[in-house]
Amino acid sequence: MDNVSVGVPLDTKDKVTSQWGRFSLNHRVRMFSITLLSDILAVTFSTLAVHSLVYGGFLFNYLSMGEFEHVLFLIICLSLYFTTRLYPGIALNPALEIKHVTLLTLVSFSTVFCFLLIRKPAWTTEKLVLALISMFSVVLVLGVRWLVRILSVHLGIWGEPVVMVGSSEKVEEMVGYYNRRRRLGFLPVLGVSEQPGEQPFMGVQTMGLSQMLSLQEEYFQERKIHTVLVNTRFMSQNFMDSDVNLNLLKKFKHMIFVSDMDWLEGVSISIHDFEGMVGVEVRRNLLSPVNMLLKRFMDIALAILLMILFTPLFLLTALLIRLDSPGPIFFKQERIGRKGGRILIHKFRSMQVGADQILAAFLETNPEARAEWEQTQKLRNDPRITRVGKWIRKFSIDEFPQLLNILKGDMSLVGPRPIVDNEIPRYQDNFDVYSTMRPGVTGMWQVSGRNHTTYDERVMYDVYYIRNWSVWLDIYILLRTIWVVISRDGAY
Repeated sequence: MDNVSVGVPLDTKDKVTSQWGRFSLNHRVRMFSITLLSDILAVTFSTLAVHSLVYGGFLFNYLSMGEFEHVLFLIICLSLYFTTRLYPGIALNPALEIKHVTLLTLVSFSTVFCFLLIRKPAWTTEKLVLALISMFSVVLVLGVRWLVRILSVHLGIWGEPVVMVGSSEKVEEMVGYYNRRRRLGFLPVLGVSEQPGEQPFMGVQTMGLSQMLSLQEEYFQERKIHTVLVNTRFMSQNFMDSDVNLNLLKKFKHMIFVSDMDWLEGVSISIHDFEGMVGVEVRRNLLSPVNMLLKRFMDIALAILLMILFTPLFLLTALLIRLDSPGPIFFKQERIGRKGGRILIHKFRSMQVGADQILAAFLETNPEARAEWEQTQKLRNDPRITRVGKWIRKFSIDEFPQLLNILKGDMSLVGPRPIVDNEIPRYQDNFDVYSTMRPGVTGMWQVSGRNHTTYDERVMYDVYYIRNWSVWLDIYILLRTIWVVISRDGAY
C-alpha cells in the first residue's frame, strides 16, 4: 500500500468511485454524453416550440410531420459543434462557448437555408420557421448547457478527478480555485509537491513528487485519473529533466500547465505549432479603434433599450428614496475615466447625508470594521446605508442612473470598475492598462464574486477583461449580470 504524507493510505480509487464516478464510463465520455444530450434536447425543443408558435397546436404534434430541413439543421449543428472544444465542455471559457455556439449555429442555418432556397425558390413559411428555430436554438443551447452543467455538478456527475502538482502553497491555491469552479470540470483528488503538507487540504490528500513519479501508470489508470495540472513556476524549477516530463506523459493522457507567472497576468495567449516546434504567442490585446467603435455602438443601443424598459422602476425608486430619508435622489461622485480623466458618475442615493462623517466615526470605534474596510474598501454592515438603500443595492438598482453616463460617453455598459483617486496606487503598474478603457456599469468583478473577492483579485479581473475583450466576453458578462442581480450574489 502506498504511503502518503498524512500517514494514511491514499484511497483515491474509492474516493473517485464513490464521489465522482457515478457511472462506469470514462469521466470525459460521461461529460461528452451529458453535453451532447443537452444540445439535442435544446435544438429539438426549439424546433417544437417554434413549430407550435407558427402553426399552432400542441408541441408534440410536430413529431408526425418529419420536416427534413429541421432534422438536417440539427445534424449540421451537432457536426460543426464536434469540430470545436464544445465537447465534452470541460475547462471551456464561457465567452468562447457563446462564440462557437452562435457562429456555428448561424453557419448551420445558412447551409440549410440555401438548401431550402434551391428546393423551394419562392418565399415560404418554412423559411421563417427555420430562421426562428436558429435564433431560439442559440439561446436554448447555451441556456440548457449551463443549466445541465450546474445540475450535474450538484449531482456529482460533472468533472474528472485530477492530480495537482506544484509547491504546497500553490497546490492549496489550485485546489481552492477549482473546487470553487466545479463547472470547469476539474476535481482535485491528489496534491503533489516536494514538501507536502501534513494534513489533507479540502479533502485532497497529498504526496511527495518523487513518490508520485515512482508509481506505475496502472496506479492512476485503475483510479480513472487521466489528467494532471502542473504549476508552471514549479515546472520550471523541477522539470528541467525531460525524463520527468516523459514520466508524467506515460502516467496521464492529459498534462495541463497552469500559469503562475505575474508577467502573464491578463494577457491573451495562443499556442502555435511550427511544423514540430511549439511556440507560445503572448499578446497585449488592447482594443483596436474598430473594436472601440463597435463597443460604443453596443453601449448606446443597449442603454437606450434599458432606459425605455425600466423607466417605471426608475420613477418608483426615486419616489421611495424621497420618502425614506432627507437628501437628494441622486448621488454624484468623481471617478477616474478613460485616459485618466475625471468623470462624474450618477447613482440613486443609498446612503444617509453626511456619510463620510458617519463612516469615520464608525471605523474609529470598530477595529474589525476598519480592517475590513482597509482590505476591501467595503463593509458588510455599513452604517451609512438607508433602508431603501439596502434594497436597491441588493438588486443593483442604484447603478441604473449610470445609463446616462453611458449615453454621455463617460462610461461603458461593460468595463473595469470605476475607481476614485485613492485607489490608483492599488493598481500600481496596471493603472496604464486600466485607463485605456471606459469604466463599466458591470464587469468581470461584478460577476465573479463582487464583495467576496480581495482587492488584488478585483485588479486582476479588470486587467484580464481589458486584455481579452471581445463581443462574446461582453455578452457573457451581461448574461451573468442578470443572474447575479437576481441571486444577489456578493451584494451588500
